Amino acid sequence: MSRLLQLVADYGPGDLAFAELLQCLALVLPDAEVRATRVPPGDTLAAGFCVARLALGDGPADRLVLHDVVARPASPSADLLCFARGHDGVAVIGPNHGWSWSFVVDEVCGPCYLEVPASTPAGRSPELLAAAVVRIAARQPHALRGPVPRAEVAPLPGRAVAYVDGDGNLATTMPQAPAALGSRLRIRIGLVSAPARIAAAGERLPDGELVLRPASSGWPLRGGGRCRLVELHLPGGSAAARFDDPPIGAPIAVETRRRRG
Repeated sequence: MSRLLQLVADYGPGDLAFAELLQCLALVLPDAEVRATRVPPGDTLAAGFCVARLALGDGPADRLVLHDVVARPASPSADLLCFARGHDGVAVIGPNHGWSWSFVVDEVCGPCYLEVPASTPAGRSPELLAAAVVRIAARQPHALRGPVPRAEVAPLPGRAVAYVDGDGNLATTMPQAPAALGSRLRIRIGLVSAPARIAAAGERLPDGELVLRPASSGWPLRGGGRCRLVELHLPGGSAAARFDDPPIGAPIAVETRRRRG
């Protein structure tokens, strides 16, 4: 039976780096089924969002989530690869670069430093990632160095674009709506401003009305409940296009519209 390995990286099928990683993994974990999720180059915020969805959501307990996105410049604490386990036993492996661990850090056991470097002097190495995978897959206790201090994991930006899905929905870093249900707001991202309304999850919406609502998917929280980050959604269209395709990490300004007396 194959073992699922989810790779979140700024490279993927068709890239030499991905092909080399597959070759190295085949030597140490020949039954692995590798699935790649690609994010923009150096985009650790999108990577962290994808890691949370894959590591904290439903899936086989023996899966591994491997992330390999390098922020520029790299954090001083990113010299070693890090490891953690999710609530259902899923293993998460990757460097502490940018926001790669920021979405999951409070929902996993760890992260801990591994005795495997995050890179060589020449840059990233598929052999190092494969070495980390085999150590965790074999549950080698000596592979762990010590806990990653919480202060070394970057806090998430308060209101920013976290991810753009295939339908043009803009996932944000906001854990809850910035105003009461039904409130009307003005949203600004970059140079584009647009009116929006706070909507409920699952609410039937007319085409063309931009809304802020809890995401339809999310992940369970260690203390109970479920994280459903707020997203910008445009029924019948694309919220990303409405805001001129903002980059991930773009700040989101929210202005509450006052009612006229």
